[in-house]
Amino acid sequence: MVITYADVAVALGRPITGSDEVAQVEWWISSALVQVKSRLGDPALLDQDVLRFVVVEAVAAKAQNPEGAASETVDDYTYRLPNESRRVTILDEWWKMLDQNTGSGAFSARPYFEPDTVDPTLGWA
Repeated sequence: MVITYADVAVALGRPITGSDEVAQVEWWISSALVQVKSRLGDPALLDQDVLRFVVVEAVAAKAQNPEGAASETVDDYTYRLPNESRRVTILDEWWKMLDQNTGSGAFSARPYFEPDTVDPTLGWA
């Protein structure tokens, strides 16, 4: 699957114009895919609709706040924005969409298990 700057433009609700902006958005798409690959392996093996959603949303969020500002002031009122970094950030909820078998932390409970096997000659293996 190819994710393009045009996909991000749709999510933003505005065109992405100029070769510099196109190149920047394509770089952010590549960065998001590298993060996915380093954490979950080959992106081609993931659900492609979910992958497209996650990458486009992460890049659109970055495009809306490219400097990673933590707040914005409008008419003497300061709005607190979500904590963001200066890189493309894939939120925890999006990671869970990509890999639904992932627990949430070092001591997570998963809603499934694999039963122990029994070796008839030795008892429990």
